[in-house]
Amino acid sequence: MKHIFILLGLLLLPFSAQSVEYHWQNKAGQEKGLDALKGKPVILHFWASWCPPCRTELPAMHAWMKAHSDVNVVVISLDSDQADAAAFYAEKDLHSPLNMGDMREASKLGIRGLPTTIILDAAGEVVQRHMGDLNWADEQVSQGVLQWF
Repeated sequence: MKHIFILLGLLLLPFSAQSVEYHWQNKAGQEKGLDALKGKPVILHFWASWCPPCRTELPAMHAWMKAHSDVNVVVISLDSDQADAAAFYAEKDLHSPLNMGDMREASKLGIRGLPTTIILDAAGEVVQRHMGDLNWADEQVSQGVLQWF
């Protein structure tokens, strides 16, 4: 029982800013990482094709990304099979780069559910985190995100 309380305590700790490192693979299988984006704020967005809220949110997020093309956004699928993610992109006519991540590595960033959006400042520190789908068409959501850019 003591272990359960310790685990719950760790999960409920407030999240403090921390510099993060994370790597993913692009569609061609090449490894990419946040180090290439140092000095620039960035949005990391984690999703999967099997996740119902992700399937609803991602097309709206892509529309937001088109309207804010100056914002660095890295969309990372946590599907175990790239073909599933690619099929969803094709079905919804999405054109951002298809990146693949690993759930085990993503969990090191505190990813506990999908979709999850993490905003990093120019120093590479987490300044905002949101688990669950966002209404990217909502002006308050947009302004909350854009304040870091």
